[in-house]
Formats: sequence, C-alpha cells, structure tokens
Amino acid sequence: MSTIAPTETVMAIGQINLTGNVTPASWWRHITLPSGRPDQTAITLLAEIVYWYRPSEVRNEVTGALVGYRKRFHGDKLQRSYQAFAEQFGFSKRETTDALKRLRDAGFVTLELRTVQTSEGMTLSNVLFVEPIPEAIDDINSMVRKSDAKNVTPVPFQRNTPSEQTEPLPRSDVDDPTLKSETYTEITTKTTTEIKNTIGASADAPARSAKQDYSPEFETAWQSYPKRAGGNSKAAAYKAWKARLKDGVKPEVMLEGVKRYAAYAKSTGNAGTQYVKQASTFFGPDRHFEESWLAPSAPGGGRPGILPVSGFSEQDYGNADCNW
Repeated sequence: MSTIAPTETVMAIGQINLTGNVTPASWWRHITLPSGRPDQTAITLLAEIVYWYRPSEVRNEVTGALVGYRKRFHGDKLQRSYQAFAEQFGFSKRETTDALKRLRDAGFVTLELRTVQTSEGMTLSNVLFVEPIPEAIDDINSMVRKSDAKNVTPVPFQRNTPSEQTEPLPRSDVDDPTLKSETYTEITTKTTTEIKNTIGASADAPARSAKQDYSPEFETAWQSYPKRAGGNSKAAAYKAWKARLKDGVKPEVMLEGVKRYAAYAKSTGNAGTQYVKQASTFFGPDRHFEESWLAPSAPGGGRPGILPVSGFSEQDYGNADCNW
C-alpha cells in the first residue's frame, strides 16, 4: 500500500464541508495560565473572535472572479455579550468573562462597553464590543513568537584563521574574501552580501533609535512599569502617553497609576508573564492607569498568610487541656 495514497476515510472527510473557526497549534504554547497550562477557554474564545474578523470573499456570480471582500458583522466592531459566548461553547458566564479579560490583559483583544439604541428606540447600556489586536495575533502565529525572535542576537560571521583551515585554497594567487573585493566562490559571495546587509542594518540602528526622544517623565514611568512576556513596544507606549497628555492628563497621574499596577502585578504573581498589559494599552484611551488596582484580599477577610479554620473536624485536640 502506498504511503501517500489517500484512504477511503481520508477521501470521505475531504468531501465534508467543514466550517467555523481555526485554532493554530502555536496558540496552545503561547496562551497559557499562570500555572503554565494552556488556557483552553481563552483559546476557544479567541479563535471564535478571530473567525468573525476574517474577511469574507465576494466573487462575481458569472465569472467567479474575486471582486472584493466584506466583513461578517454589521457594526464597526463585533458585538457579542458574555452570555452569548458562554451559551455557544457551554461555558459559565463567569468563566467566559474571566477568560475574555485575561485575553484583554494579555494584549490580544480589546473589550469596549457602549450605550446603544436599538431600532425600536430602546436604550441599552454596557453592551460589549470585542476586537482582536492584529499585531498580537500575528506575534503568536508560530511556535516561536516573533517578538522573542527579534531579541535574539544573530551569530556573527567569522572567517577561519589559517590554523583552522583544513584544506588549502584552490589558487595561491586569489586574495582572501573581503567586504569590498569580489570573492572566488558563489558561497562566499552570498555570505559577503549577508555581511554587508547585517553591517548596514546594525550601523543604521543607533541612528534610528537616536531620533526617538522620550520625556523624563515617561522614562520614569517606563522603568517602573512591570515587565511582561512577549512584545511591549516602547514607541507605541510613548505615542499613547503623548495622546493622553493632549487629552489633559497630567504625567504624575499616569505615573501613580503605573506604580499601583506594578504593585498589583507583583502581588498577583503576574509580573513577568503575558498577562501584564502592553504599556500602549495601559496608556490607551481606556485609561487603565486611572483604575485602583487593589491587590486581592485574603480569603474570608482574614490576615494574609493565615489559613482560615474550616471546621472542628480538622482540629487536633489530643494535647489540649480542657479541664473536663
């Protein structure tokens, strides 16, 4: 039997018109709970949200030619309630709400509550609108996050020294390859070209970064902001910072919000994980820096670190002097 010839089952599955969302395998590695296990609820919900934002093709009915694309939903964003998501997948409303907020805090989606008016004239408040963040979705679309790959230092190319060469050069009258002279083989020509591109890129990088000047107040806030796993663009954060300044927000207000959020992230154990908000989101139009960010209190209102007594059956009275 051929190893590539399809079986009857393979052909039968091929005839089925499968619809719905698609979940990339890489998501199970990058969307995780603090324990490190995949966040199944959040992954399921994100796949559904991304499905609705995938453009639908519009084709000519006569020629079949592609004439354009259209969106799958009616408004400017997908409107779907927490309860609707929960009923679709069999989750509880609390489970769904928490998972969507985890996706928001990790920078994968935005959640917006609006007041809308229906066609019948009814006014509805706290209507949820959901939108994915394309850059974040693209970042986790492979087993190695693109934001992590950017931070990897490329291996420098070094020519072998004469003592390391195992074979003599084919011609004694040919000079060693250099960045300016032509090389004597196709392989070294390609390598030299790559070196030129690498050197040119590294030489231009300081010049580009030097053009971006950050204010002292923003630098202070950036140093205090909690570290996160994955991408966290400083330039995008500064752009959002300046936008809030134009809105009339004082720098010290945002700085105090950063300090509260940093303490919150540390107390909840989220510091250094993907659940830390991207700074551009934190300083964005939703103004997360204005939130209180209070650390969760101990269960039952007791003191932190003291386990509550749950029942008399769990207590050891063997050494107690009750004077009965």
